[in-house]
Amino acid sequence: MIRIQWLVLVLIAFLLTSCNKKEELKCEIPNVNSVNSETANKSDNLNVAIYVDGSGSMLGYVKDGESNYIKALKSLRNVFELTGKLPVEYYRIGTPMQKITGGEYYSYAASSVFYDGSNAKFKAVSSPIDAAILPAVKDQHKMTVIITDLQQNSGDVTKLNKRIQDAYFNPQKKDYAVGVWAVKSEFNGKVYLEENNKTFAYNSGKQPDKLRPFYVLFIGPYQDVKYYFGQLQKYDPHQLLANSKLMIFYPDHILDKIFSLETPPESLPKGITSPLSLVRDGVIANKGNYELLQINSGQQENLTINYSIPFSPSEYSLLVDTTSLKPKVKAEKVDKFAKEFKPVDSSSALSNAIEFKDWQILPKENKLKFSAIVQPDKFAEPGIYKLQFDIISQNLETPSWWNKWDWQTKSSEEDGTKTHGVEEFFMALKNRTETMKTEQSNNQEESQFLVGRFCYGIKKD
Repeated sequence: MIRIQWLVLVLIAFLLTSCNKKEELKCEIPNVNSVNSETANKSDNLNVAIYVDGSGSMLGYVKDGESNYIKALKSLRNVFELTGKLPVEYYRIGTPMQKITGGEYYSYAASSVFYDGSNAKFKAVSSPIDAAILPAVKDQHKMTVIITDLQQNSGDVTKLNKRIQDAYFNPQKKDYAVGVWAVKSEFNGKVYLEENNKTFAYNSGKQPDKLRPFYVLFIGPYQDVKYYFGQLQKYDPHQLLANSKLMIFYPDHILDKIFSLETPPESLPKGITSPLSLVRDGVIANKGNYELLQINSGQQENLTINYSIPFSPSEYSLLVDTTSLKPKVKAEKVDKFAKEFKPVDSSSALSNAIEFKDWQILPKENKLKFSAIVQPDKFAEPGIYKLQFDIISQNLETPSWWNKWDWQTKSSEEDGTKTHGVEEFFMALKNRTETMKTEQSNNQEESQFLVGRFCYGIKKD
C-alpha cells in the first residue's frame, strides 16, 4: 500500500513537471572591442611627427648629464624609428616651427644649445605648443608626439586643448585618442612662472621627491597610441616608467570586458537561497548564466549580498567613477496564463527591487566589490521575475596625482616639482572624453558608459 502511494506521488510530480514550460535564462553580456597592447593592430602606414619644445623653460632638463628627460628622448626615437622602422619627422617647436633631421634631434635635443639660444641654428624661441597640432591629410594615419613641460605661451592650456579637440578629439575622428606619458626628471635651471613672468632657480639633484615633471603627448589612432605605449614598457632599459604615469583619453575603451555576476557571492544571508531552477506558475526557469535567488516565504526584511567579481579596466584608461554608477533595470514576470515571461512597467517598484551600493574598485587585484540589497517588499505579487540591471557610468575617475603635480598644491613659491595648469589640462581632456561619448551617440542609452550587466532570476512565494 505504501509503495502504491509513493508511486502515485511520483506520477503526480512527473505530470506537474511535464506540464511546466522550461526556459533557460540567458544573460547576454555585450562584447567590448578591446585592444591588447601586445597584439594591437597598429597602422601599417603610420606617419610620425615628433615635436620638441625648444624654449628656455626646458633647459634645466639637459644641464646635468643623462637625465630622465634625455633618456626619454632616446626611448622615443628607438620605439618609433629604430624598432618600429617608421618614417619619422622631427621638429623644434618655436616661431616659426623648425624642421630638424633625426641626427640633429639625437645630437642636439639632449644639449643646452637646443634651448638656450646661444647657437645661431637654434635661436631663442617661445612655446607655441598648440602650433604643433596639425590635422592629418585625408585617409592618412598620423601620430603627433609633443615633448614639453606644458609651459604654453601665456600659460593658456585651454588653447592647447581646443586645438587638440578641433583637429583630432572629435566625432569626425572617432579612431583618434590622446595619450600622455608624464615623466619626472632631474632638473637644474630656471622654472618659469606664469604669474608676472617670474622665474626662480631650481635644482632637483637626484632626489626622487624633488624631480620636475615633463610631458609627452601622443595624438593618434587609439590602437597605435596603445601599441607604442606597450613598446615603451617593453623596451625600458632606463627604467623610466618607475618615475612615469601613462594614460590614454578615449571614450570607447574604458574596459576590456563588461563586468557581470560570473563569480557568485561567497555566502547568502538567512532568508534567501540560490537554487538551480525556479518553478512556479507553469514555468521552470533554469539557471543558465543568471543569478537565481529564492526569497523565503514570509521574508520581509531587506537582504544584503556581498560580491567580489572580476574587473577588467582597459590598460592606460581612466577608471570608472564609482560614485557615478547607476543601474538601469529591465524587468519581466512570468504570466501564469501564457506561461512565459512578460515585460513589467519600468516605473514599478521593481526598478528598486535590488539596490547596489558600496562600490569599490581594487585595481591591483582586478576586482570590483559591492553590495546588493534585495528588498522583498518591492515584489508586490508572488511569482518568478527576471531582472536585468545595466550598470552605467556617467563619469570617469580623476586620478589623485593630477592635483599633486599641479602648481596649486605647491609647498612654496619655488616648488619645482609642480606644473602650472596641468590639472586643468587633464581635466579638460577627461571632460572631453565623457562628452565625446554623447556626441558619438544617436540615442541617450548609448551616450553613457555601459560598464556592467547583472541578471537575476528571483522567485517570491
